[in-house]
Amino acid sequence: MRLYAGGKSFVSIAVIVKDKIYKGGKAMSHFVIVGASHAGISFAEKLRQQGGEDEITIIDKIAGFPLQRPPLSKAFLGADHSEEEGFYLRAEEWFEAQNITLRDGVGVTSIERAAKQVVLGDGSIVSYDKLILATGASARRLPFAEMDCKNVFVLRDGDDAKGLKAAMAQAKNAVVIGGGYIGLEAAASMRKHGLSVHVIEAAPRLLARVASPEISEVYKALHESHGVQLHIGNGVSGLKADDGAIGAVILDNGEEIGCDLLLVGIGVAPEISLAEQAGLAVGNGILTDYDYATSDENIFAIGDNVLAEGRGAIRIESIHNAQYGGHYLASHFTGAAKPQDEAPWFWSDQYDRKLQSAGLVPPPADDVRQIMRPGKREGGCSVWSFEAGHLRAVESINDPQAYMIGKICLEKGNDVPMSAIEDPDFELKTLR
Repeated sequence: MRLYAGGKSFVSIAVIVKDKIYKGGKAMSHFVIVGASHAGISFAEKLRQQGGEDEITIIDKIAGFPLQRPPLSKAFLGADHSEEEGFYLRAEEWFEAQNITLRDGVGVTSIERAAKQVVLGDGSIVSYDKLILATGASARRLPFAEMDCKNVFVLRDGDDAKGLKAAMAQAKNAVVIGGGYIGLEAAASMRKHGLSVHVIEAAPRLLARVASPEISEVYKALHESHGVQLHIGNGVSGLKADDGAIGAVILDNGEEIGCDLLLVGIGVAPEISLAEQAGLAVGNGILTDYDYATSDENIFAIGDNVLAEGRGAIRIESIHNAQYGGHYLASHFTGAAKPQDEAPWFWSDQYDRKLQSAGLVPPPADDVRQIMRPGKREGGCSVWSFEAGHLRAVESINDPQAYMIGKICLEKGNDVPMSAIEDPDFELKTLR
């Protein structure tokens, strides 16, 4: 573990005792952030940008400087080791310039609320005035002992991506379990590297939880055109291992698919173990109020691990949501103007297609309708989802105009006539 303060690396110490720091006669608070991904970094960055001079310590269980999450299933898998610094979320110089202490390679094992301290895995203790839980989510695993085999991977953080990239260099036949964004992006990356790829999805279509049926069909055809073998509507009943490595995946229909690399991408679970240990209110995430405060007035939570009251009663797993939460919470402490609410947005790069979506695609129902329309660019299209006649989401493939206009309409609450979207000659720009 390294301790960075002002850009310099120090040897870890057994106990950190926090004395109150004063600057210009004013007592400084100590913000301790658990998690150095997009939510935690966004909070620290905005706190500094908005004039906050308080002490900031970021604690992250992953060793090294934090990496951007979106490229991990895409460009990072094809990058040379020497290019890794280009994927840093923030590099050493940033921590130095912002006077932020990073303690990497060590996790927080418990929160002592009465003492306002966190206990780290190396036995050291860090005191806080305000604690920010930006712990994110962890990859779900299959309920098989063979998940511990050496050629089985999940893809959630930098360490996962590094291990998968090294394995891809030696593998020939890969199986991806899960047809969501991560699984499909990784499958596309594997095909670019020349691997034979099978994708197994238990749901009746790809991207079933996050995309419209029309978009699912587009990506089904896209992956098949690139040689990916899809097994849709088929679950996994077991794994076959030999000498500590998976050799085959057994489907519910009895079919066996051989492989020398297995990636499991079946979603994530909110990381709430610390909150539970501390006795904070939890559900399908750490429960907070609208301002991201937990049931302890000195502890806040932001990112994929949060279920915030008044914010749709759902967890949103996206970079946008993580960055927004960090920005909003920093403004809460500094008194700066809070960021405007935005429609949730997502993106995915697979082969030569860029999917951009805004809003949340409603689940199938009698009053839900999707309308697909061609885009301005060759091969581009968009799908507009309506519920009870109201626009709920826009998904676009290589059609940035539809995405931007749809996002604006969602955020402004503009009335979008379905008849207009159905007309391929209708000019979307008139909807702004």
